Formats: sequence, C-alpha cells, structure tokens
Amino acid sequence: MYKLKIVADLHHFPESLSDGGRAYQLRSSSDQVCLCESGAIIDAAFENIANSDCDAVLIAGDLSNDGEKIAHDEMLEKIKKLSEKKKVFVIYSTHDWCCNGDARRFVGDKAYNDVETATAPYLREFYKDYGENQAYDTYENEIGAVSYAVKLDGKVRLIGLNDDRNGKGKAGYCDEHFEWILKQVRDAKANGEAVIIMEHHLVLPHISRLINGGQMIGDADERAEALAEAGVDFIIVGHSHMQRTTQYTAKNGNVMTQINVGSLCGHPSPITTLTVTDEEFRIDVDRLQKFTYNGTEYTNEYITEHTKDVLMGLLNSAANDKEEFIARFNGIDEKLKYDGKYYGIISKAARWLLKMTVGKAGRLINFFTFGKGVNKQAVKQIKNDNLVEHIMDIYLCVFDGSLKKCSSTNDPVYIIVKDVASLPKRISRVVKIKTLQKEKIQKVFTQIEELAEELTNPSLPDNQHAVIGR
Repeated sequence: MYKLKIVADLHHFPESLSDGGRAYQLRSSSDQVCLCESGAIIDAAFENIANSDCDAVLIAGDLSNDGEKIAHDEMLEKIKKLSEKKKVFVIYSTHDWCCNGDARRFVGDKAYNDVETATAPYLREFYKDYGENQAYDTYENEIGAVSYAVKLDGKVRLIGLNDDRNGKGKAGYCDEHFEWILKQVRDAKANGEAVIIMEHHLVLPHISRLINGGQMIGDADERAEALAEAGVDFIIVGHSHMQRTTQYTAKNGNVMTQINVGSLCGHPSPITTLTVTDEEFRIDVDRLQKFTYNGTEYTNEYITEHTKDVLMGLLNSAANDKEEFIARFNGIDEKLKYDGKYYGIISKAARWLLKMTVGKAGRLINFFTFGKGVNKQAVKQIKNDNLVEHIMDIYLCVFDGSLKKCSSTNDPVYIIVKDVASLPKRISRVVKIKTLQKEKIQKVFTQIEELAEELTNPSLPDNQHAVIGR
C-alpha cells in the first residue's frame, strides 16, 4: 500500500505585502482564497499531513499568489519543515511565475505593482529538491520549466509536469514534450506500475465546458485519449479551485481518473488522500478543520464564509451601499471602471432578490411560461425558503463537489434547478427564431442542462470518497 496526500492552489500571500487597509480589503473580498490567512492555513494543513500516515505529499501548483519571490521564500521554509517527516513533490505553474504581471502589495487605499517576482527558470532551481533532484529523468520546456519522472516505491510512478506551454501559446505540451511523457508512461506500465501524473491545468472538463473549457490544456481531447490509451491511471490537477473526480474511457477500454483538487486556502480547504493498493485505488477528501491566525483559532467555517462573501458581500452592498458596491465591483478586476450608473435600478433588484422566496420565484417563472416553467409540487415543498440561500448552496457546490440537500432526483431543489436549466431549450422549441435553432446555440443549451445536473446531482465517482478497481 502506498498513500499520498495531495494539496493544490495554496496561493500563499505574505502578510508583509499588506497593511490590512482598504486596498487589501477590496482585493481580499474579490477572491475565493483567503490571502493574509494563507500562511496560517498552510501551516495547519502541513502539520496535519506531517502527523498522518502518508508516504509522500504532492503539491499541484500555484504555491504563491502571484509569483512573489517573498512568497516562494516563505513557502520553501514550510516545505522544508514538512519534508523532515514526509517526501514532498512539487510542481509550479502560472501563478508561481506571475504570468499575468499582477503581483501587488497593498498600503492604505493604494496597490503597488513593484513586487519582485520569480521566473520559471528561477523556480526550477528553487524547488529542485522537491522533484527534479529525486527524478530519474527530466524534460525542460520552452519557458525553462522542468517536468520530471520519479519511481516512488517500485509499484507507483509519479510524473510531475509543467504544462504552462504547448508551443502554440496555450497550456499543455509540445509534441516532443508529450512523447517524453508517453515514454515514461509506457515504461511504467511495462513494469506493472501504477502511473500518476501531476500537472496544474485540466485535461478533462469536470463540471461543464461552459465553466472549465478555458481551464484546460490545449488539444485536451486528443491528449486525454493518448494518455488514457497509454495506461495513465490518475491525473492530479488543480487550477479550477473545484474539488471534482472525473473519469475518461479510452477507445481501447483503459479508464483514466482525473482528481481536480480544490484550493487549500479557499472553500472547502481540501486535503485529498490517494491510496494505492494491488487491488484498488481509494480517494478520500478531508477538510482542514481549524487553523490559528494571529493568536486566534478559526474553524473551517471561516474559510467557507470568506468564499461566500465574494458573492454575498457584492449583493448586500448592491442593495444597501452605493460606494461600497462600486468599490467591490471594480475590485474584481483592475480593468473595471464602473462609475455607479444605474445604481438605483441595481439596488432595487438586489433588495428584491435578497427577499425573494422560492415560492415567489417559481410563480414568476410559471407566469411567464404559462405554467410550464417549473414543477409546482417541487416549488410548494420549499416555497418559504429564501432563494438566495439555495443559490449560495449551489455556489459552494461548485467548489466542494457535493450539494448535500439534493439527496436524490426526487429532491425539490434538484427538480427545480433541472427545470430552470431546461427552459432555454424548451423555449427554443416553441419560439421559432432561426438564431435559437442554430447548432452552436443548441449545444450551449445542452451544456446548461448538463451543468445543472452536475451541480445538483454530481456524477460518479463520488467527489469526496471513491474506490476504483485496478
């Protein structure tokens, strides 16, 4: 038996880069990840892992928030401490070398883009003890980043990949790099080893291409088929911050499983365990239960509330505070320059939505669809429930992979969400507008239905606990 603990998207943000002022507060409120608390969360998670019975630890990229050298300096010290008890393997990705040039420090109400950042070649040398120096073979890609192959215990082979360039300007692999990968896989399978690939970007879409399409490597469909056909058992990815387990079956019958590990410093703060035995693979996802920040102990609920505040804070300010709404909205992206136009209408709509019940929303939909929009009996069962609370449950499900209220397809939330998601396609069948009949539009309508299904009734394997035969 060989047991791995896996974390991803730590996005460590050093406290020294913020004075806690207005600029930082706006930046923090726009991010699903806890920023200044990240160091404390990582410390607690690493202590948990160090005291566990795992054999090795995988860190699947985005160790720093935006490539800040000081963030990497602090991360390396945390990894060194963890490595005193466990083998540690690291890959680095786009946020580790500041691909978007967005590294900032915050003072008062100002943000400054003068933070020193790392490059891919710098990171190769910086983290070489946690991958390359343990490898029997390596490959350097076009940006100077390295992929490596490691034999873990004679029965498990790890291939740690940097997938930031595919030679065409997208994430992924050039043909030469991909052939190197396939060679490692084929050699491992010839030796009867389980093959685990760790990269950052997705190979398989896990919720819907509407959400995940832009988070995948280039040529993803072709690459997925080749990897599965060659015999890859698992692909460990991060990037989307969404905890999901997805499978792909190649034309030759081989099954490949992708574990998309959510962000450690955002909801649900997952620590994933992958156990390899001769008979099966077991996947178990636990949540970091507590951490101590500035002398105060916080529970997992603190991280969940932070993630919720990204939406709820924006909605509440839209309803009640014009200046706060403008600041929060523009804080989402530096390119946004909203000046408060039409705030009166926005405010009324936000206040209306906050008070909306499921029953009232169902009646409105059915009024405009002549009673054919949503199932009336399902609406009746939860008619007094606040609509926004259910929306927040679904929002959190995007990140944690499990909407607990939908225990079956008879659940009223499941029925209502499915009915609402099918409305565009149903309307297009009635309203004879040529644009709506186009294949691309119909494909989007189908993807909306699939998205609703996955969010309210996640497909197998289970996103928290699963057993997969070998």
